Amino acid sequence: MKKTTFSSLIKNGVMAMGILAVSSLSAQFQGDWKFTPKAGAMGVGPSKGDISWWSNSDAEVAGIRACQFDDIFQFNADGTFKNVMGTQTYVEGWQGGNGCGSPVAPHDGSNTGKWIYDNAAKTLTIIGKGNFVGIPKVFTGGELSAPTGAKDTIVYEVTSMTANSVVLDIPITNGAYWRFELSKEMPAIDPTGNWNLAPKAGCMKVGPAKGDYSWWGLPAGDLTVRACQMDDRFVFNADGSFQNIMQTETWREGWQGADGCGAPVAPHDGSTAGKWSVDKNSGTIMIVGKGSFIGIPKVYNGGELAKPADAKDTIIYPVTIKNDTMVVEIAIANGAYWYFELVRSAAPSSGVATLNNGVKVYPNPTSGTINIEMTNSAAIKNVEIFNTIGMRVMQVSNTGNINVAALPVGTYFLNVTTANGVSTSKFIKQ
Repeated sequence: MKKTTFSSLIKNGVMAMGILAVSSLSAQFQGDWKFTPKAGAMGVGPSKGDISWWSNSDAEVAGIRACQFDDIFQFNADGTFKNVMGTQTYVEGWQGGNGCGSPVAPHDGSNTGKWIYDNAAKTLTIIGKGNFVGIPKVFTGGELSAPTGAKDTIVYEVTSMTANSVVLDIPITNGAYWRFELSKEMPAIDPTGNWNLAPKAGCMKVGPAKGDYSWWGLPAGDLTVRACQMDDRFVFNADGSFQNIMQTETWREGWQGADGCGAPVAPHDGSTAGKWSVDKNSGTIMIVGKGSFIGIPKVYNGGELAKPADAKDTIIYPVTIKNDTMVVEIAIANGAYWYFELVRSAAPSSGVATLNNGVKVYPNPTSGTINIEMTNSAAIKNVEIFNTIGMRVMQVSNTGNINVAALPVGTYFLNVTTANGVSTSKFIKQ
């Protein structure tokens, strides 16, 4: 078998780079990074960690180096890398300037490079002439004296790293080092609105490590069994208040007295409004209020509840939100994690939270047709069917007999209009 070497990987190009970058523990690098806006974000000195020869000052961050502190080092999920500098960056003497000016080729971001993070060696490799992290003149073993000397490959030592910060060191000559401190541009977190567990298999799962949810995941067949849980709402109000809305039933577990659908158990019954706040830099949502929760009530930071009385006052949930999907991954004990996927829905119309409105729906669950009858014998004028994200999927008039066979499996809400007004109910499509 032919041995794969580092140099052969470089020769093999984009495909090899992408595979290696993604297969390592490199997910934290993916995204846009900038210099941390502080004194000492870049510096140089006689040894690693010693930046006594020179470092940037506080005044330079928003002053003469502002054009440099807004430069972006872009690490893409496919293993490609890009320097994004806009129309200006900081140009040094060896590039023909000394201050803010137009980027100088090849260090002008015109060439897309590649990146590799080696978790075992704790190194970051940037490949592609003119691509760099930090400042362009620094390469492994020295400093450039002219743009034409740009290197094809630069290797940085990853000294420390968190979800949103990294310290890189790089040796130049005679034991001297440059150091760069970067901060990740964290995406905005705006959970405002109504959320439900995503109506699909695996919307909640648990396992021995983050990303490994092999212990248990909600099977597709249980979407119907847990219909009382799938219609629970997690409401983030614009004023910072938070509500769990479970209607008359939710899914209860053994530690709450029984397994299956039943009346919510205090304090996890939505009777007390909580509060929510976001920490964008840490990528978290904090829920404050005993009994308030996202996902399932037993999960908290570092463990699982054994009884309702142990409910926590505060839970911090690491989250990512993309469009109208929220993913929560929260650590419990011994490195294990729970995963929840939620979808944002339109606010239900008034009355949805109170389902006993004189509407009889049968058979329920159904795989084909539903029949709707009003217990007061009122004539049905119009029926609207909504999915759990608030989208109207069907509308019929002057009939209570509706074929829903074409609808995907899941929970649906009904708005039934009669001469007396609008009543609501729900049904499960199998």
